[in-house]
Amino acid sequence: MFDPLSLLDEEFDRSGEFQASVEELPREVFWAFLGAVLLAQVGLFAASLGLMLVGFRGQLAVGGALFVGGILALGGTVVVYRRVRR
Repeated sequence: MFDPLSLLDEEFDRSGEFQASVEELPREVFWAFLGAVLLAQVGLFAASLGLMLVGFRGQLAVGGALFVGGILALGGTVVVYRRVRR
């Protein structure tokens, strides 16, 4: 019988390789990645919540502001990505 937890043991054996590869990254790339992830998460949450508030509750002011803020955060993600890619 296949034990899915046996795959976890194999993954933990390679954790040293992952840590070594992360340590090789330039500091600015690491922080840019974390910033892009945070902006993407906030952007997706705000944009989707804003659309739901407008669509289901009719709260145009609050929902619209959240949607626009979310789109701006997603745009910030693109800016961070392009800046690091150069």
